[in-house]
Amino acid sequence: MIGSKRKVIGVIRELEKEGVPRAAFERLHAPMGLDIGAVSPEEIAISVTAEMIAVRRNAESNWRALSMSVCAAEARRAAVLAK
Repeated sequence: MIGSKRKVIGVIRELEKEGVPRAAFERLHAPMGLDIGAVSPEEIAISVTAEMIAVRRNAESNWRALSMSVCAAEARRAAVLAK
């Protein structure tokens, strides 16, 4: 999903109000791109492409730790709290 973190959170909240379960967002990658410190449009494109490749190839590395996804951050937080 393309959009700022604020926009993504707003969309998720609206969808939850409409009854979409929280679990439905686990596959959501938003905002897209790995957190590689990208600034220029070219670097942002590389970070988005890198995340797309990781998802497509089901990468075993800890690439999710570099994910900027709002939902990934919440999943990591929940996993830490569950330990």
